[in-house]
Amino acid sequence: MLPFLHERLRATEALLAASSEVLAKHNRLDLDLAPALTAFLDRAIAGYRALNRSSGENQLLALQAEFVSAGQGVNPMTLERVTSHRREMQRAIALRVLQRSAEQLRADLERDARGLADAGAQLRPLLLAAMQKGLVRPRRGKPMSQAQFHRLWRAVLGEPDLALAARQVAMQLSVYDIHLLLADLIDAATALA
Repeated sequence: MLPFLHERLRATEALLAASSEVLAKHNRLDLDLAPALTAFLDRAIAGYRALNRSSGENQLLALQAEFVSAGQGVNPMTLERVTSHRREMQRAIALRVLQRSAEQLRADLERDARGLADAGAQLRPLLLAAMQKGLVRPRRGKPMSQAQFHRLWRAVLGEPDLALAARQVAMQLSVYDIHLLLADLIDAATALA
């Protein structure tokens, strides 16, 4: 089953916002940085698991292990027990974990946004051709229902001139992503009319 990219984007954006909140705690030297970072990592790992993103989940688990090691007084870079400047080491590892987790989130966010943008570019000529063939007639101020989007997409998939390109899009995106992109494109076409 294809992932629902709009949902992945929303979830990843929420995790990135949570990461920023924890980074702000780090910058303010808040005393509750460790529990906040632990809670964020737990949430991010659970979120990646729910989104079926095992490589990102694994990366976050590795970062969590680094932070746990630092909390136990072991420098995860050298694997040596730290006896002096332990708090500074833990804060440095916390910053490293926050930076690397944010990089992971931004990369995944960018990848999903690029996938949606590419699919939107593929859908645009399909929608224009469907409008030209009379398969869709956008009406200003009257949004289409989910059932109408489903019928429209089925009609595009069944249209001999459009079927091949439509199937290519259908192999890349979930039907829900396609419906949402069609809604955006129809709104844009209606605004120009």
